[in-house]
Amino acid sequence: MQLKLYVKSTRFKATLWYSGLFLFLELIIGITVFLYLKQSLEKDLDHSISKQAEMIYNFVKESEVDLSSFKPDSLYSSTDELIYDLIFEAVALNPRNSYVQVELNNKMLFKTQNLIDQKIPFPAVREDKIMIEDIQNNHLSEFPIRVAYLKKNNYEITVAYPSHLISETLTNLSDIYIIIAPLFLILSIVGGSILSARALSRIDKIIRKTDEITTQNLDEKIPGEEFNDEYGRLVFTMNRMIGRIKTSLDYMNHFSIAASHELKTPLTILRGEVEVALRHPNTPEQYREILKSNYEEILRLINIVERLFLVSRFDNKLIKISKRKINLSEYLEQTLNSLSYLSSDKNNIMVMEVDDKIEIELDPDLMRQVMINLIENAIKYGYEGEPIKIKGNKSGNKIRVSVINKGEGIPEEDIPKVFDKFYRVETSRSRQTGGTGLGLSIVKSIINLHDGELFVNSEIGKETEFYFLLKTSVSSPS
Repeated sequence: MQLKLYVKSTRFKATLWYSGLFLFLELIIGITVFLYLKQSLEKDLDHSISKQAEMIYNFVKESEVDLSSFKPDSLYSSTDELIYDLIFEAVALNPRNSYVQVELNNKMLFKTQNLIDQKIPFPAVREDKIMIEDIQNNHLSEFPIRVAYLKKNNYEITVAYPSHLISETLTNLSDIYIIIAPLFLILSIVGGSILSARALSRIDKIIRKTDEITTQNLDEKIPGEEFNDEYGRLVFTMNRMIGRIKTSLDYMNHFSIAASHELKTPLTILRGEVEVALRHPNTPEQYREILKSNYEEILRLINIVERLFLVSRFDNKLIKISKRKINLSEYLEQTLNSLSYLSSDKNNIMVMEVDDKIEIELDPDLMRQVMINLIENAIKYGYEGEPIKIKGNKSGNKIRVSVINKGEGIPEEDIPKVFDKFYRVETSRSRQTGGTGLGLSIVKSIINLHDGELFVNSEIGKETEFYFLLKTSVSSPS
C-alpha cells in the first residue's frame, strides 16, 4: 500500500523527471562527444596522410635523381631501395601511415611491404591536388581505408591508413558509456530522490500542520509564509483561507446563538401563557386576552423569521435589485403615509424636508425596507412627543436621505457596531423596546446593493441622525 501511494506521489514523479532529464542530458553529451571525436580523428588522419604524401613527393623531387633511367649499382640494387632510402625520414616520422606507393608515368617505383601483392588503384586526380576518400579492400584491412592521392609532375603518390584505430577509439568510448550508464542511472535516481525529498519536505510540513488544524484551533497558523517563494505564497493563501473559514464559523455560531435567543423569548412567553390557560379555567374575556397576547408573540416570531430569512438571502447574494426612476419626494411621502400608524403611540410627528425636484433610480420595495427600519428605530429610541425628521437633498452627483430623532442617543464606542447583526445598544430604552438587532444590518445590505454608503451621527441626550448617500446620474429638472 505504501509503495502504491509512493508511486502516485509527486515526489516519485519528480524523481522520474529528474532522472529522465539527467539521462537525456547524458545521452546528448555522449552523442556530442562521440560525433566530435569522430570528426576530430578523421580530420587529424586526413591532415596526417595529406602531409605525408606531400613530404614523400618533396623528398623524391629534391633528390634530383632521375628515377625513370635508374640502373642498379653497388648502393641500390633496385629503384625500390633507392626511393625507400629517400623517403625513409618521411615514413619514419609518421609511422601511422601503413600503406605507401609511388608511381612515375604509370610505373610503380615503390610500395610498402604490406602492398607487395596488392595495388591501390589511382583514380583520376587533378594535377597538383590531393584527393582523399575511403576505400574498402578486405585483402588489406577489414576496416575502411582512408586514402590520400597526390598527382604532381607525373608522380602519383598514394598514402593510405586503415581507420581501425578510429573505430577502436569510438568503440572504446561507446563501451565506456555503456558501462557508466547504469551508474549514472543509479546516481540520477538517488540524486533525484534526495532533491525531491528536500524540495517537498516543506509540503510535508504544511500537510502535517494542516491536518492538525480543526474547528477548535482555527487561530493557529501554518508556519512558512515569511518565505518569498511558491511555498510561502501557498502558506500565505492557506492561512488567509483558514482566517476566512474562522470568520464564517464565528459568524455562523454567533448567528445561531443570537437567532436561538431571539426565538426563545416569544416561544417561552407562548408556552407559559398556554400552560396557564390549560391549568386553570378562565372566562371568555381572559381567554381573549391570552389569545391576543399569543397573537402578538406569533407576529413577533414571524417578524424574526422573516428578518432572519432576509439576512440569509443577503448573505448568500440571493437578492436581486430592480431599479426604476422615481421622484424622491413623492416616494418618501407615500412611504411615510403608510407608516403613520407607527408614530401614534408616542405622539411623534413626522416632518419631511425633501427637495421635490430630485429624481433617482432605486428599487422601491427594498428602499421601503430601509425607511421602515430607520423610522421604526427613530420612534422606538426617541423621546415621546418629539418630531421625527426625514430630509432629502442633492449635492453634486450624490443624494443624501436622513432620518433624525431626539433621544438618549448612541454611545460613541457603540457607533461602529450598530450595523452588525444582532447588535443592540444597551440603554434603558432599548431594553424596554426589545428588537432583534437585525434591522440596521438589513438597511446596510440594501444600501450596499444600491452602491451607496450608510452613516450615523449621534450625541447623547440630543439628536441622532442615520443617513445614506446614493449616487445618481439623473439631473434634477430646472
